[in-house]
Amino acid sequence: MSFKALKKTKISSVSVIITNSSSYNRNAETIEVPLTSLSKINGFKSNELIVKNAKTGKEVPSQVIYNGNTAPQSIIFQTNVKASSNQTFSISKGIPSIYKVKTYCRQVPERFDDFAWENDKVAFRFYGEALESQSGMAKGIDFWVKRTTDLVIDKWYKLDNYHNDNGEGVDAYHVGMTLGAGNAEPIVGDEIIFPINYSSYKVLDNGPIRVSFKLMYKPFLVNGKQVTETKIVTLDAGSQMNKITNNYKTDGDLNISIGVTKHIGDGKVRIDRSNNLVAYWDKADGKVDNGFMGVGVVVPFSKNQEFKDTKQHLLIIDKLAGRRNLTYYQGGGWSKSGNFNSEVAWFNYLENFSKQLKHPLKVLIK
Repeated sequence: MSFKALKKTKISSVSVIITNSSSYNRNAETIEVPLTSLSKINGFKSNELIVKNAKTGKEVPSQVIYNGNTAPQSIIFQTNVKASSNQTFSISKGIPSIYKVKTYCRQVPERFDDFAWENDKVAFRFYGEALESQSGMAKGIDFWVKRTTDLVIDKWYKLDNYHNDNGEGVDAYHVGMTLGAGNAEPIVGDEIIFPINYSSYKVLDNGPIRVSFKLMYKPFLVNGKQVTETKIVTLDAGSQMNKITNNYKTDGDLNISIGVTKHIGDGKVRIDRSNNLVAYWDKADGKVDNGFMGVGVVVPFSKNQEFKDTKQHLLIIDKLAGRRNLTYYQGGGWSKSGNFNSEVAWFNYLENFSKQLKHPLKVLIK
């Protein structure tokens, strides 16, 4: 989003004007306003701010964002914006209501220190270091499908029966020693180099609208050079997609493989260079009919990208020449969720998602 803030003296409220100049509707869009833009509100306190739709006067759920810092950084809220239209919201002093929590994350020490997170659409997990010596060791991102808007992580782990569809969804995605549903790791030649599963974590924000956390990995060798890796994962309510930023500390350049796993069978493949994405759609694992699952990654364009269709993965390989951060988007969909009845619907979702990244909403603060 682009911002333009106008200076004013002490005021009772700040207006936020959102413009969608594209030809398609935008749904569950997260609007983020820096708190520095709101400091002129009379009696300003970061935990006493209310966002309202200027037209209806109705309060809109919001969340103060810390990004892992002690001091708050911004406030977010969500809206739907029709094509070629604009909306106005006001932010003023007040005690916000208690909003329904739509995002959640936690470490799961009762299950080999998995780190699981979810929103009202999807759920995922990374595997921790405690799994390294266990049977069923895995490396990539696991994807849990849902047909409920309720948060399920705690319930499913407690029941310990999430590989069976209990009416809310199921874990029917096989990861193993692969990138799974959209991980990113260094690659040398044709070999993906996996670090030991994450060893420590930090929760940055935890609902109700956004969940964000940081995973830290022990140093590992890539082509004879030591690499230290961290991942920051962000998921907003209403989205099928995570934003993931990998940071690397090492000498020299790195080639990073971002991709999804191809399972044995008749999966459908999508390689879309114009929209910077690869995606896969195939039958979910399980002895019963668990429907079909789609996974995919969208990687913002760089001139160093290479697309590959290998026996095990669909990959976008990005050479980090002179930079150390790689940001991309990863997610999944399910035929039984009611949102994706075929691979066409899933591939179209990813294509539209990529286009929206290239044409962000304009946000004017005044």
